[in-house]
Amino acid sequence: MHICVPHSRYDHLDELLTRLHVARQRPSWRRKLLEGDSVANVSTLRVLRAVEQSGGGASISDVAEYMAVEHSTASRTVGAVVAAGLLTKAYATDDQRRCVLVLTDVGRKALATVTDRRRELVAETIADWPDADVDTLVALLEQLTDRFENSVVR
Repeated sequence: MHICVPHSRYDHLDELLTRLHVARQRPSWRRKLLEGDSVANVSTLRVLRAVEQSGGGASISDVAEYMAVEHSTASRTVGAVVAAGLLTKAYATDDQRRCVLVLTDVGRKALATVTDRRRELVAETIADWPDADVDTLVALLEQLTDRFENSVVR
Protein backbone atom coordinates (compact mmCIF):
# COMPACT_ATOMS: atom_id res chain seq x y z
CA MET A 1 0.00 0.00 0.00
CA HIS A 2 1.32 3.43 -0.96
CA ILE A 3 0.58 6.34 1.33
CA CYS A 4 0.64 9.79 -0.22
CA VAL A 5 2.36 12.22 2.11
CA PRO A 6 1.71 15.89 1.38
CA HIS A 7 4.72 17.93 0.43
CA SER A 8 5.83 20.46 2.96
CA ARG A 9 7.14 23.93 2.20
CA TYR A 10 10.61 22.52 2.89
CA ASP A 11 10.15 20.01 0.09
CA HIS A 12 9.22 22.88 -2.20
CA LEU A 13 12.23 24.92 -1.07
CA ASP A 14 14.53 21.96 -1.63
CA GLU A 15 13.06 21.43 -5.10
CA LEU A 16 13.52 25.12 -5.97
CA LEU A 17 17.15 25.08 -4.81
CA THR A 18 17.75 21.97 -6.92
CA ARG A 19 16.12 23.57 -9.97
CA LEU A 20 18.22 26.71 -9.54
CA HIS A 21 21.41 24.66 -9.30
CA VAL A 22 20.48 22.61 -12.37
CA ALA A 23 19.59 25.73 -14.38
CA ARG A 24 23.03 27.20 -13.67
CA GLN A 25 24.70 23.96 -14.78
CA ARG A 26 22.98 23.81 -18.16
CA PRO A 27 25.18 24.13 -21.24
CA SER A 28 23.28 27.23 -22.40
CA TRP A 29 24.05 29.05 -19.11
CA ARG A 30 27.68 27.95 -19.25
CA ARG A 31 28.03 29.11 -22.87
CA LYS A 32 26.66 32.55 -21.98
CA LEU A 33 28.96 32.71 -18.99
CA LEU A 34 32.18 31.51 -20.62
CA GLU A 35 31.85 32.53 -24.27
CA GLY A 36 34.92 34.11 -25.81
CA ASP A 37 37.14 33.94 -22.74
CA SER A 38 40.29 32.11 -21.79
CA VAL A 39 38.27 30.33 -19.09
CA ALA A 40 37.56 27.11 -20.97
CA ASN A 41 35.17 25.47 -18.53
CA VAL A 42 33.49 25.72 -15.15
CA SER A 43 36.23 23.67 -13.44
CA THR A 44 38.79 26.27 -14.52
CA LEU A 45 36.54 29.01 -13.21
CA ARG A 46 36.13 27.25 -9.88
CA VAL A 47 39.91 26.86 -9.51
CA LEU A 48 40.41 30.55 -10.22
CA ARG A 49 37.74 31.46 -7.66
CA ALA A 50 39.29 29.16 -5.07
CA VAL A 51 42.68 30.82 -5.48
CA GLU A 52 41.11 34.29 -5.35
CA GLN A 53 39.09 33.39 -2.22
CA SER A 54 42.24 32.25 -0.44
CA GLY A 55 43.56 35.80 -0.54
CA GLY A 56 46.65 34.74 -2.48
CA GLY A 57 48.90 31.76 -2.10
CA ALA A 58 46.34 28.97 -2.20
CA SER A 59 47.39 25.35 -1.94
CA ILE A 60 45.98 22.46 -3.94
CA SER A 61 44.27 21.34 -0.72
CA ASP A 62 42.57 24.75 -0.52
CA VAL A 63 41.35 24.31 -4.09
CA ALA A 64 40.14 20.76 -3.39
CA GLU A 65 38.21 21.92 -0.33
CA TYR A 66 36.65 24.86 -2.21
CA MET A 67 35.64 22.64 -5.13
CA ALA A 68 34.53 19.79 -2.84
CA VAL A 69 36.64 17.27 -4.77
CA GLU A 70 39.47 14.85 -3.98
CA HIS A 71 43.01 16.22 -3.85
CA SER A 72 44.01 14.24 -6.95
CA THR A 73 41.12 15.74 -8.96
CA ALA A 74 42.03 19.25 -7.85
CA SER A 75 45.68 18.60 -8.70
CA ARG A 76 44.84 17.53 -12.27
CA THR A 77 42.53 20.51 -12.75
CA VAL A 78 45.11 22.92 -11.33
CA GLY A 79 47.70 21.47 -13.72
CA ALA A 80 45.49 22.33 -16.69
CA VAL A 81 44.85 25.85 -15.38
CA VAL A 82 48.58 26.42 -14.85
CA ALA A 83 49.26 25.11 -18.38
CA ALA A 84 46.70 27.61 -19.71
CA GLY A 85 48.70 30.44 -18.12
CA LEU A 86 45.98 31.48 -15.68
CA LEU A 87 47.88 30.48 -12.52
CA THR A 88 51.45 30.17 -11.41
CA LYS A 89 52.54 27.28 -9.23
CA ALA A 90 55.56 27.49 -6.98
CA TYR A 91 56.75 25.78 -3.83
CA ALA A 92 56.13 27.39 -0.47
CA THR A 93 59.25 28.92 1.03
CA ASP A 94 58.50 27.36 4.43
CA ASP A 95 57.58 23.87 3.14
CA GLN A 96 58.90 22.49 -0.14
CA ARG A 97 56.18 19.81 -0.14
CA ARG A 98 53.45 22.43 -0.42
CA CYS A 99 52.56 24.27 -3.64
CA VAL A 100 51.49 27.89 -3.70
CA LEU A 101 49.07 28.92 -6.42
CA VAL A 102 48.73 32.54 -7.52
CA LEU A 103 46.57 34.10 -10.22
CA THR A 104 48.51 35.48 -13.17
CA ASP A 105 47.47 38.82 -14.64
CA VAL A 106 45.73 36.89 -17.44
CA GLY A 107 43.97 34.70 -14.87
CA ARG A 108 42.91 37.68 -12.79
CA LYS A 109 41.50 39.43 -15.87
CA ALA A 110 39.70 36.28 -17.09
CA LEU A 111 38.14 35.73 -13.66
CA ALA A 112 37.00 39.37 -13.46
CA THR A 113 35.45 39.17 -16.93
CA VAL A 114 33.51 35.99 -16.15
CA THR A 115 32.46 37.33 -12.74
CA ASP A 116 31.14 40.52 -14.34
CA ARG A 117 29.28 38.49 -16.96
CA ARG A 118 27.75 36.22 -14.30
CA ARG A 119 26.51 39.27 -12.37
CA GLU A 120 25.10 40.76 -15.58
CA LEU A 121 23.21 37.54 -16.33
CA VAL A 122 21.72 37.50 -12.84
CA ALA A 123 20.81 41.19 -13.11
CA GLU A 124 19.15 40.60 -16.49
CA THR A 125 17.16 37.71 -15.06
CA ILE A 126 15.58 39.86 -12.33
CA ALA A 127 15.77 43.28 -14.00
CA ASP A 128 12.00 43.77 -13.77
CA TRP A 129 11.81 42.97 -10.05
CA PRO A 130 11.21 45.77 -7.54
CA ASP A 131 14.35 46.74 -5.60
CA ALA A 132 12.69 45.76 -2.32
CA ASP A 133 12.12 42.20 -3.61
CA VAL A 134 15.75 41.92 -4.72
CA ASP A 135 16.91 43.19 -1.33
CA THR A 136 14.68 40.66 0.45
CA LEU A 137 15.92 37.82 -1.76
CA VAL A 138 19.55 38.74 -1.10
CA ALA A 139 19.01 38.94 2.67
CA LEU A 140 17.19 35.60 2.82
CA LEU A 141 19.68 33.81 0.56
CA GLU A 142 22.51 35.14 2.70
CA GLN A 143 20.87 33.71 5.82
CA LEU A 144 20.22 30.40 4.09
CA THR A 145 23.78 30.18 2.76
CA ASP A 146 25.21 30.94 6.20
CA ARG A 147 23.06 28.20 7.73
CA PHE A 148 24.11 25.64 5.12
CA GLU A 149 27.78 26.54 5.49
CA ASN A 150 27.63 26.46 9.30
CA SER A 151 25.77 23.15 9.38
CA VAL A 152 28.49 21.54 7.24
CA VAL A 153 31.26 22.78 9.53
CA ARG A 154 29.78 21.14 12.65
